[in-house]
Amino acid sequence: MQRGRPKRQPSGRNLELYHELVCEGRPQAEVAARFRVSQPRVAQVRGYVGEWVESTLPPNCGADLPPDPGRRLHLAIALRRLEVAGAYGTYLEHFGGARGAAGYGHLLAAWDAGVLPPEIAAGLPRRDFVQSAVRMARELEDLARVAQRGPHFHLPGEGRESAVSSANGAVERS
Repeated sequence: MQRGRPKRQPSGRNLELYHELVCEGRPQAEVAARFRVSQPRVAQVRGYVGEWVESTLPPNCGADLPPDPGRRLHLAIALRRLEVAGAYGTYLEHFGGARGAAGYGHLLAAWDAGVLPPEIAAGLPRRDFVQSAVRMARELEDLARVAQRGPHFHLPGEGRESAVSSANGAVERS
């Protein structure tokens, strides 16, 4: 049993790096050059993201899923997207959805730089609420960016194939 704080979700960049390693089969040295990091850092990210994938997938589904790390990565991303969209959806709707909330990031930057007119700043929600919405929207955006490169991009709320059945190779319409 894991003790202490739960592991953080990998950044979108680290998920993309892992995707290139396990899905596209690129060598670590090539990925290191593309992402402008050292080869040991690529190996470290590979281990960290691999652990995240295994901890994200349900513990009792190991035998039901293919051992292919690329398919497991994209299934973990799809499950996380469903979880995050369900958890954050109502909150983000107050900001115009994930896309609207992401747009508030520019307002925060203008606010920090002191160039946001006071009448506009006065009409915004509390700063900590805006920051939370921007963080949530960026998390969904990072997950979607990597999901576009795999088989489960259209899962959340679109009535496409079931994630687990698709991962097993059997197509089951919902």
